[in-house]
Parts: sequence; structure tokens; C-alpha cells
Amino acid sequence: MDSNHIASILSVDTLKSAFTLTSILSVVGVWLGYRILVALYNISPFHPLSRFPGPKIAAASYLYEAYYDWIRGGRYGPKIREMHERYGPIVRINPDELHCSDPHFTDEIYAGPGRIRDKWQHQLNTGGAGPVSVTGFSTVPHELHRLRKGALHKFFSRQQMFKLEGEVLDFAHLTIDKLLRWSGREAFDIKEAFNCFTADVISQYAFGESMGFIAQEEWTPNLATWTSSFMKSAYMMRHNVLGRKMANVMPLVADYMGDDIKNVMRQMSVVIPGYIKAALDDPNNGRVFAELVKSKALPEEEMTMYRLSGEGFNFLLAGTETTAATLTIITFWLLEQPATYRKLMEDLKGLTPSTLKWAELEQRPYLWAVIHESLRMMPGVSHRSARIARTEDLVYRTQDAKTEWVIPRGTPIGMTSMINHFNEELFPNPHAFIPERWLVDGKPNYKLQKFLISFGKGSRSCIGESLAYCEVYLMAALIAMRIIPRAKLVNTTYEDNIKYDHDCIVPQCKNGPVAVHVQIR
Repeated sequence: MDSNHIASILSVDTLKSAFTLTSILSVVGVWLGYRILVALYNISPFHPLSRFPGPKIAAASYLYEAYYDWIRGGRYGPKIREMHERYGPIVRINPDELHCSDPHFTDEIYAGPGRIRDKWQHQLNTGGAGPVSVTGFSTVPHELHRLRKGALHKFFSRQQMFKLEGEVLDFAHLTIDKLLRWSGREAFDIKEAFNCFTADVISQYAFGESMGFIAQEEWTPNLATWTSSFMKSAYMMRHNVLGRKMANVMPLVADYMGDDIKNVMRQMSVVIPGYIKAALDDPNNGRVFAELVKSKALPEEEMTMYRLSGEGFNFLLAGTETTAATLTIITFWLLEQPATYRKLMEDLKGLTPSTLKWAELEQRPYLWAVIHESLRMMPGVSHRSARIARTEDLVYRTQDAKTEWVIPRGTPIGMTSMINHFNEELFPNPHAFIPERWLVDGKPNYKLQKFLISFGKGSRSCIGESLAYCEVYLMAALIAMRIIPRAKLVNTTYEDNIKYDHDCIVPQCKNGPVAVHVQIR
């Protein structure tokens, strides 16, 4: 082969390389140009939300939100609070979404079933993919959500929870007895005990078989320790399309991804489908999924094993960590503030642990106040939740009527519990635990209660609210009667272990998950 031929081949290869590099750079350039044009449109007067206040960098693209939530780890909530302090009660927090900090507007955003409220897919992307993405919680359209929730709602009605109360109390006593057996042992995080309690209750009720966490020797592992990785991935899933695609193949590679992911995938793809299959095989066992199968309340396409497995996983996820966190806060403040504990015990006079009744406990005003102050400070879910009024414009007016905003129909707008619940006008000195703020002349202040969004509001409110209240009332009373006199806090402070710092769907303190370490004497 002569030198001229070699030179010719080299020149062709060089040309191909240059052409390939040029093509890549051209595609990248076009994409960047498009994104820049979109960002310029987002902050231009032509965008429908252009008149709403907020930082231009947040309005320009989703990168600002992604930076605080994904890169900085769930810190967009605190940033939104700063925006409200600067711009007022309505702010634009990304190109397409508004946020409101005025609790008096709650019932407009989270309206009842007579007014259409869709969810927003951008926020639902935190659920990633797989069965969780097709559950009632993850449903965008109002009408489909109403169908899915309606089929399950009766199983979690207040009246149904009164029938379940005996089982809840039994699990509560088992948990308390196990706590007392830890007398003299090293300090531990009592939230893990409450995680075991709540997971066993919801699994027993939903599937007819508890997960057995209370019966195991230790408090961990439990469902919450397994799902921590799922929660930590939430904001990555929201902002990363590739991450959501990868979630679809997780069951195939779970064995190689660590124990937490492996256990979560096993629950979602093996254990929960096994429970549901048992319900299909024996629809007379009287549990939620068995009754759902019998009721035929959903059309056949809604009753697939895939979708029902997602609902089952959501039951466990929503029914465990959130209620456990509230019980943890109650325990902390009863130990931290002896005066609060003394007032509670005075309020509980005449009751005995073995004969507790939920309805009677609700009539004890100071216990009612302690529970609602705990729900204010630790609402379970701390990230914002947007709704879309598809068929109507929403009109917001400030309390002094000096400012009015018309929110165009189809616009996502939401609130954040950790902003509403720390509103200094409604809750002066909000970082202090003051049950008395919930009482007027010694009686519950139900007007103040309507400003809580611990369980959401309106047609999309948490289906398990009554179960959570049943668990909290019974367990809080037992903790006060049997555990607090024998417990002490160990290396736990409000600033380090309780105070809200950032989100992981649920509230996180500066040291990570909320934790209250106690020692039983």
C-alpha cells in the first residue's frame, strides 16, 4: 500500500471523526439554544404566570428547584419559606407552579369533593415508577382518584376504626410490654418501636397478617429502615427521567443493590402480592384487600395484581413512618417538659391502661391539645403538595383585602405544612411546644384545628386519618401511663434531633431523620 493511499484513508477517517464531533456539538448547541429560549419565555411577559412575584432564576427553569431538592437534599421547602418572607403570600417557585403561605386560603386550594382538584405529575414523579405510580395517591385526574379512593374509603372510616380499636390496643400493649423489657439496657431510638407498632397494625388490617416487627427480638430492622432508601431517592426521581426509567428495572437488579433496596423490592414484588393473592384465594378473611375483592367496587382493569401491590405498599409506607414520628414527638416533649407531663396525667385521671377507649380519650382536652400540638410540629409529610383547579380560576385576597391575585385555572398551586404550621400569627412562638394554645377556657379550639394540614385537606386528604388518630390516642395514653415514669432522654435535644431542617418527603432534622433516644429504667 503506497503512501498516497494511506494518506487518503487517514484523511477520510479524520473527516469522519470531525463530522461526528461536529454533529454532536451541533445537537448539543441546538438543545442548549432551545433550553435558553424556553427559559427566556418563562421569565417573559408572555408567560401566563409572569405577573406573580418570585425570583427570576426559579421562574426560568426547573434547575433551581432541582438544585435545592436533589443536589442539596430536600432543602427547597426552607428556600420557599425565604421567598414568602421576601415576596409575600403568593410566589412563583418554578416555571409552572405557585405556592401560598396563607393558611386562610387552605380550603380553596384543597377543596372538597364537589370541586375538581387534580394532582400535578411533576410532584408525583417522586414516586418514581412501578406499582407505586398507579395507586390512588399517585393519580392525577380528579375523577379517577375519586373512583380509586371511593373503593377504599369505607375501610378507613371512623366507624370502621372503632371496630378495629381492640386490635390497635392489643398491638399497643405488646409494644409497651416490649419497651418495658428493655429496662436497664442501653439507650435506643424509640421511633423504631413506634415504627414496629404502626407497621404491624396496618399490615394486619390490610392483609390479615402482621409483619411481625413487634415480635422480633430487636426493634430493627423494620419497614421504615427498609424504605429509607426509597425516601432518599424521591427528589432524584422527581428531576431525573433516567432515574425513573431505572426504577422500572430495580426488581431485576435488587439483589445487587444493598439490603434496604433489596428488602423494599421484595416487599413490593413478593410479600405484598403474596398477601393479596391470599385475599383472592380466601375472600372471606375480612381484611381490606379481601373485602375489596369481594365488593367489586372497582372495574376489572383496576384490580390487577400490579396496581393492588402498589396500593398495598402505599398503605404500609403512609401508615408507618408518619404516625410513628408523631408519637415520637409526644414522647420527647413529655420527657423534656415535666410540667406538660403532669398536666397530661391530671387530665388522664380515672383511666386505666387495660380499659382505654379511643372515644373517651378524645374527650380529654389536654390530651387532645398535646396530640394536636404534636401534629403541628411533626405533621408526618413535610414536602409541599400542589393541586390544580382544572375548571375554575382561584381568587386569592390578603386578609386586609389590599391585594388580590387571580390564579389561572390549570395552574398548580400548593402549600407546605412546615410553613403553615409555623405561622407566627396563628401559632406564636412556633418552635415551643405549647399544648395550651389549643385550648379556650379549657376546651378544644376547633377553629384553630382547621388550619392543620397534617393529613392533607379536601378530597385528596389522607385516607388513613382516622386510623392514625386511633393509634396516636391509644399509644400516647399508654406511653404517658407506663413508659414516661421509667424513661429518660439520652443525647437528644430539640435543636439537634427534632427541629425541622430539610425534607426527605418526611421532616428531617440537621442530623438526619428525627430520632429520640431514651433509656428505660
